[in-house]
Amino acid sequence: MKTAEEMYDYCKDKGYFSGSDRNFTLKLFNVIADHLRQDEEVKLCFIGVHNRKSPTKDDGFYGYALTNRRFVMGQKRLIGDDLKSIPLTSLQDLQLRMESTTATLTIFTSDNPVTIMLTSHEAEDIVQSIKENIEEEPAPVEKQSNSLSKAEQLLKMKELLDIGILSEDEFEQIKKDILQ
Repeated sequence: MKTAEEMYDYCKDKGYFSGSDRNFTLKLFNVIADHLRQDEEVKLCFIGVHNRKSPTKDDGFYGYALTNRRFVMGQKRLIGDDLKSIPLTSLQDLQLRMESTTATLTIFTSDNPVTIMLTSHEAEDIVQSIKENIEEEPAPVEKQSNSLSKAEQLLKMKELLDIGILSEDEFEQIKKDILQ
């Protein structure tokens, strides 16, 4: 999947987000579609409430997509888009807590965990799909030997940031790793 319309159709076919407005859903998925890289394709997607802390405190609805490269979270804002991503290599674990009509999916990463509130009827299928699609990904290629100096490595990573291959968060994590 590459377009918001394809992501919407996928969710509709799977029975995710029953009751969500089509235009609202397309706005969320457009944020993701607009930021996909050329070599990136969405394997699964859904909508949920982002980082819910209590019944009255959360970051609102986000579109979520697992691609062949990363887990992407996007929200359309009044001014601009909010886009977050987690490289697949940073995903550590998934935890699902079921309640009567809702479920909370926690995605543990090398940084902070992400929590997503879903409806209970879709949650188990989403978690299973995430696990299956992550397992299908080939193992990451081993890092090249450190024949480059730390400064040269940082310059290369900065170039990748500047052309949009890396997000700011990814760049900062790599920078920390290089400087250790």
